[in-house]
Amino acid sequence: MSARCCYLDLDGTLFGAGGSILHSGTRQPTTSGVEALARLTAAGVPYVLVSGRSALRLEIVGRVLGAAGVLAELGALDAGFPTAPGQTILEAIATTGIIEALLDRDTGLEIHPEAMWGRAGSHCLRGVARVDTAEWVTNYSAGQLRFADNGHIGPGAAHVYHVLPAGATKALSVVRHMAANGCRPDACLAVGDSGEDLEMQSCVGTFALVRNGADADPEIAARAQWITTGTHGDGVLEAVTAWLGT
Repeated sequence: MSARCCYLDLDGTLFGAGGSILHSGTRQPTTSGVEALARLTAAGVPYVLVSGRSALRLEIVGRVLGAAGVLAELGALDAGFPTAPGQTILEAIATTGIIEALLDRDTGLEIHPEAMWGRAGSHCLRGVARVDTAEWVTNYSAGQLRFADNGHIGPGAAHVYHVLPAGATKALSVVRHMAANGCRPDACLAVGDSGEDLEMQSCVGTFALVRNGADADPEIAARAQWITTGTHGDGVLEAVTAWLGT
């Protein structure tokens, strides 16, 4: 693989409304995301999809989009969480009772049904969490699990969340991928829209937060080194174009 690599989040970043690469955040037609991938391909730079989606879902999307690889479920599949023989990490987490207990205490959350197909390493929820939910998950699991906010999805204030092994992050999965494929961290770009994506800023040379992510969370925006002018695919194209030109 090339010393350079581009790591791209999907939902809320490369994809706009309805999880479509051909729609903006306001459902207007756009080809910006496709153009960003075309420019990377023309430059000979591989791109890897980094997402909270299950590996099965992400691999299908990756083949369609021509990605060089996929890093699924926020790195939960490679976090080393203890499981019984034949048991998935998802199943091991479920046996602790934390998901039922969480849904009982956080009435603003529900299982994200569209996101559960093929999932093996983390539980995915949607809605509006209480301000102390992350702390509660850590305490309930004695530090073995964490509650991750993977960004705004709507409608309204709804976000998508993951309950996953405490050691699982997108950033660590990117670090492992770069090391395994001979990529130079200072020569890599990552683009995302959430706090989970922002953690990649610490392990690549260039990180861009798309404008819609900054607008949705001022605290994340305050920590980002670069915020694009455009949202979703427009922001990805802006970041890729500027990065390739450097």
